Amino acid sequence: MTTNLLNNNLPHLPESANTTLLKDAFYQHVQATVQLTKVALALEWTVFTRFTVGVVVATFLSIVYLMFTLRHTRRPLVIWEKLNKPIIKLFRPRLFAFLLGGMNPYTTSIDMTITTLSKGFCTGFMRVIYNCHFSLHATALATFAESVGELALLSSLKDDISDTDLVSLKIDFKKKARGLIAASTEFCLPEQGDQDSENSPSKLKMNVVLKDRTLETVAVAHLIWHIAHHSSHYHKSEQ
Repeated sequence: MTTNLLNNNLPHLPESANTTLLKDAFYQHVQATVQLTKVALALEWTVFTRFTVGVVVATFLSIVYLMFTLRHTRRPLVIWEKLNKPIIKLFRPRLFAFLLGGMNPYTTSIDMTITTLSKGFCTGFMRVIYNCHFSLHATALATFAESVGELALLSSLKDDISDTDLVSLKIDFKKKARGLIAASTEFCLPEQGDQDSENSPSKLKMNVVLKDRTLETVAVAHLIWHIAHHSSHYHKSEQ
């Protein structure tokens, strides 16, 4: 009987009030979840932003350092390999073209990009430079072929080489050059025994093949280079 009296004295909430309390509790739970998610995202974004800024700053400083230290380097293969670093590699063609302009200012007159450079091997492409006949200018082709050939030559020479001069450039044109032009050459430095004299300058021959976007040969450049060795190197050898 006492239990019944207590139960009768407790307030009885209508079903609508219970539903309202459940809705309020659910709404508060959702708000707390959303707030927690915002805090987590803000923290993750802060970490990601700091990491990204750190990578960008480190990359920029690395590029500045490499450009400063390599600005007077006369060995293109060393420059190419130095630029083969994470993230910096993405900008390597443009950075290499800028440094190449310091070694060979004529390369800045054509829009050329080096894609591959290894010992005795070089490939690149050049964008359109039309003349009045709506074909690629012959001088641009000659400059492009000379630049690719010189890179292949310099990448295969040793430290005992002081001077390299182009003494002959002959181009056999196969067809009109239009659109994107690719050039490639592969060069093997002959053995000392194949040259006339170890102490005398040597003449080296190479061919550079130029093709269009359909892989048809546009022209073949025949280059003859005159190279000379360091005189001090041979003075030491004679001693």
